[in-house]
Order: sequence, then C-alpha cells, then structure tokens
Amino acid sequence: MGHIQLLDTKTINKIAAGEVVESPKSVVKELVENSIDAGATSITVEIKEGGTSLIRITDNGSGIPKEEVKTAFLRHATSKMSQIEDLEEIFTLGFRGEALASIAAVAQVDMLTKTADADLGIAIEVSGGELKEMKDAAATQGTSISVKNLFYNVPARRKFLKKPATESGNVSALMNQFALGHPEISFRYINNGTTMLHSSGNGDWKTAIFYVYGKEVANGMIPISYTKDGYTIKGLIGKPELSRGNRTYENLFINGRYIKNGIVSSAVEDAYKTRLMVGKFPVFLLHLSIHPSEVDVNVHPAKLEVRFKNDNEIYELFYNAIQKTLEKEIFIPKVSWDKKETAKDKPILPKVEQQNLGSILEIVKEFAQEGMVEAQKAETKATNDVAKEIPNPVQPKLERYAPATGGGKSVDQLLGKKTVPENRVMQDKTPYTAKTPVELPKSVELAEKPVTQPVVAKQEAKEPENRKAFFNQYKIVGQIFRTYWMVEQGDSMYLIDQHAAHERVLYEEFMGKLQKEPVVSQRLLSPLMLHLTESEIAVMKENKDLLQEFGFEVEQFTEKVYALQSVPYMFHEPSGVGFFTEILDELAEQKVHSVYEQKYMSVATMACKAAVKGHDSLSYQEAEALIGQLLKLENPFSCPHGRPTIIEMTKYELEKKFKRIQN
Repeated sequence: MGHIQLLDTKTINKIAAGEVVESPKSVVKELVENSIDAGATSITVEIKEGGTSLIRITDNGSGIPKEEVKTAFLRHATSKMSQIEDLEEIFTLGFRGEALASIAAVAQVDMLTKTADADLGIAIEVSGGELKEMKDAAATQGTSISVKNLFYNVPARRKFLKKPATESGNVSALMNQFALGHPEISFRYINNGTTMLHSSGNGDWKTAIFYVYGKEVANGMIPISYTKDGYTIKGLIGKPELSRGNRTYENLFINGRYIKNGIVSSAVEDAYKTRLMVGKFPVFLLHLSIHPSEVDVNVHPAKLEVRFKNDNEIYELFYNAIQKTLEKEIFIPKVSWDKKETAKDKPILPKVEQQNLGSILEIVKEFAQEGMVEAQKAETKATNDVAKEIPNPVQPKLERYAPATGGGKSVDQLLGKKTVPENRVMQDKTPYTAKTPVELPKSVELAEKPVTQPVVAKQEAKEPENRKAFFNQYKIVGQIFRTYWMVEQGDSMYLIDQHAAHERVLYEEFMGKLQKEPVVSQRLLSPLMLHLTESEIAVMKENKDLLQEFGFEVEQFTEKVYALQSVPYMFHEPSGVGFFTEILDELAEQKVHSVYEQKYMSVATMACKAAVKGHDSLSYQEAEALIGQLLKLENPFSCPHGRPTIIEMTKYELEKKFKRIQN
C-alpha cells in the first residue's frame, strides 16, 4: 500500500464534483434550483449538443451582490443556512453550497449577475476551478450562467456521457418536472436553437399539465385538496382511463422539490386499486406541504429521495386523500364511433417561432378558462361491433334482447336479494330466437303511444353521500349482444356490462364479509420453518401483535430460524409460508390494514368466477336488481380487475352519425 498523503485542492474539488455533477442534467438541476431560490419568475434554459458544449441558465431573480460573487464559487458557501440547526428550517431547494464550486471545477463557467439596487452588474469567468477574470458589466437584474465544455479537464468522466440526444432527453424530462412543480414560474427550454417548452407561469396546475402532457391528459385530471395534522396535499390526480404502463407520469413534490418515494407511490397506487387494470399505474401531480423538521431531504446526493419521520402517517395521509377524492367522482368513460386520429391523419404543424408564441399563450389561457371539460375519446370493441351489426336497410328485421329462459342461477339468487315487484317490469317471457323476426310488445311498440308500465328504476337505496347521483331517473331500454344492458337517461345512452357489473357487486360483498368476520387461525400439525434475515426479524417483532390478529403464530427456533405454528384459514384452505413472507415484505414498506388486502386479487378471481357471464340470460327484473346493487357501491365504475362496468354515448354522437347535425 502507498503512503498516506493529502490531496491537492484541484483534485479534491474534481472528486467532490463527481458527487454533485453527474451529467448535463445535474448541472441544469442545480442551477435552476438556485434560480428558483433567488425568487425568479422567468427562467430560460438553453443547451447545445446535449449540454456537453453549452448550458446557459438565465433568470430574473434577485442576483448576487458584488462582494459575494467570488465567495459563491467556494465549496460549501451558501446563503441558505449558517448552522446545523438551520437544517430543520430549510424551505429552499439548495442549501449545501456545492453547486457552483463543483460545476466550475469541471467546466468553463461565465456568470453575469446584478442585484436590483446595483448600478452595474458583475461578470466573472472561472475555468477548472480557477478565477480567470472579474469585472463590472452592463446587465439587467438577475443572473445568467454559461457552462461550457463540461468535463473538459476530466476525460475519464466525459467519455462516459451518453449521446447528445439521450442527454438532451434527460434535460427535457427535468424541465418538465420544473414546469409541473412550479407553475408560478415561466420556464423556457431551448435545445439546439429550438424552443421545446415555454410555460406561461400563470400558477395553474392544469395549464402546466397541458404544456407538458397535452390537452388529453389535462382534460382527464381531477383537482385534489386535503389537509390533516399539519400536512397539506394539493394538486391533480388522473381519471382511471388515463393510466399508464409505468410510473413516468407519477409526479410528487415536497415543499416544491421533485421527489421519488416508494411510500407515497404505494399509497396512491393502493387507493387506485381495482380502478385500474393490472399492470397499469395512475397519473398524478401532487404537492405536499410539510414542515422541514418532519422530512430529511439530505439522504441522497441529488436530493431525489427523502426520509420521513413517520412513514405510516405519510402512507395513511396520501391513501385517504386519494381515496376520498376518487369516491366523489363519476368515472363513466364517454365513447364515440369516430375513428381515432392516426399519425398519417395529423396535419404537419409549422415550427413554433417567437412571433407566434403570443397567440399560443392566448389559446392556452382560453383553454384554462374554459375548464377543459371535454372528455377523453376512446374506441371500444363494443361500439365497433355495433357498427358491424347494422342490418340491411332494405328489409330490416328487429331482434330483441334475450329474456331469462330459466337456465342457470339468476342475479337475485347469486346476490341473495329479493326480486323487483312484478308490476314494475315487462311480463313478456318469449324465448329469444335469432332467426325469426319478433314483434315488439305493446308497451314498447311506438314512442307516440304512452307506456302504461314504464321500465323506470327508482333507486331504493341512496348512492354514497359524498358523490352526486349520476343515475336518478333512468330507463332500461333493453339488451344487446346478450351481454350489455342499454340504459337511457337525459341525452345519454349508457351500456352496462352485466359480467363486469356483477363482478364488482360480488367483490364488494365478499370483501365486506371477509373484513367484518374475525380471521380464523388454523394450528399446523407440522410447523413450517422460516429462515429470516435480520431485517425481516425486526419487522416481525415490531408487528408481532398485528401478525397475531392476522392469524399467524410464530415461535423462535434458533437465532435466525423461526417456526410458523398457525396460519390464517382463508378461501377454504390454510395459507402458507409464501403469504407470511409477503405480509412481512409489505409491512417493511407500508402499513397493512387487513390480511385480506393482500388477497384482493384472489377475492377478485372468486367474484369473477361467481358472476354472471356475457351471453348469460337475464330478465328485466334481474338486470334492474343488478343495476340497483351496482349503484349503491362506492366504486361502481370498474370491475375488480379495472375494466369499466359502464360506458356512455351521448345523443349528440348518435345524431352526428345519422347526419341530423353537422360537425
């Protein structure tokens, strides 16, 4: 081994820079955060060649006083704190005083800055950590920093940079985060001379979503505001139909800082559970306001991760906030027969130039004021099938829904509910025959003749109080394809999937019964041996009482080996070691309310198997009972696997197809 010796200052700075400056993205992050902390309301970021040759950040913030400019380039020089106790009161994004010193150590940096009360600004040039020049210069209030030739003096670092297109993509993603996290600031991002992003800075989150993700996503966002025990959550959450295949659209900000946190992600995703398809993730933009003493933001070099004082409290906070917001909403997707616009159909838009940016901002302003109420359009298999089944206009034949034929269990039998009184339904029990035309019964023959026994469902039970009623005086028109029930109300037609609807009803019933009944624990004849790690043992001991409530009984066998003596008896069989370790893993990450929460997919499968299927015959009585049960649920809009139970088509869409109105 060589002799121990002190490194020179240049080497120390270059090594330290490696912890802060990983890529052009990290340079942009540090400098933009400084601009935000300086109170800027307008920030322009310009890069060339992915940021390797040039990064320029210009803001209209407070600027740096002349006597402090040199000090700003020294390591651990900061205006954000002066002693260790200040860490518990830090509301700024930067505070460690490493950004400028680290960047200047591995690049050529020019800075021009001016405060509001100064007559002239200060221009300073630093290259490789050495001061080259400092002089007075004409400038406007704020700061402009140019970072050239990143890692020019550290070839080992420079050769590991990605391709310019990749690096610029990373910077673009970062600028999107800033625009979403600080809608009160106007951000402009220029890549190789082309403006890629220019937000308005009007303070509206939905407008920020529009700039970053587009109109379709902005239309599908729901405002959220929730306060409890000193915590405040505000922002937007996406409707279930906006779900994505990964977590890219999950945006969390804590005191203005973009954060990735597994506790929060789990809480939000759990609140969306059974509303989303398996493998899909929600879209959200959430801002948490919290006292700095409750969170440690200094656990990650890039300050991307945080540590909370009480993880369980944070999980409960986000879970309840999302769940309560979702319960108030009506999630019936509107569908259309219109063809989705493809890439070939889309017009080629002209390049956005400076002269027409004003008109674009006016469009966005108008868009935000209108409230963006247009719902997302989506093609569905059901509507395509309807188009294919249009009868021959020369010799039309009417074919009715299939009434109950008596084969198989009815919805009422499966639900254990009483049937609807006979005087509220049609009496016709003629078997369905696809080949022969069927005459309409007199009660529904023509619209001009009054219906003496209208099929109108008057809800016997109120919907959840926190959500406004969306079906209040509806009429069951009939059934198509022996699967979808057609319901009319106002100027809309609703199609209800009988299988998905019954699946949701049974799922809620099964889960309700399971969670109300005490867990049955079964003693094992031969104990199951568990080889646990130290962290798993710690989690098990910490949650010993909870595990006993769940039906698990564990005894220590050796230092790291435990014997599982009893397990919960669920779904007609005892659970095994795998379920126990699964519970431990969940407890290590978040709070588990019920042992049945971990088996929700098993309950969903049970409900799926027990529910009526497509093409199963249901009568009007049974359909009306099923719809009535569905409407009583807190979430009647999707089956446990995330498929929609109800879709809507408006009278306007139908009239467009029949050319009664022109587009």
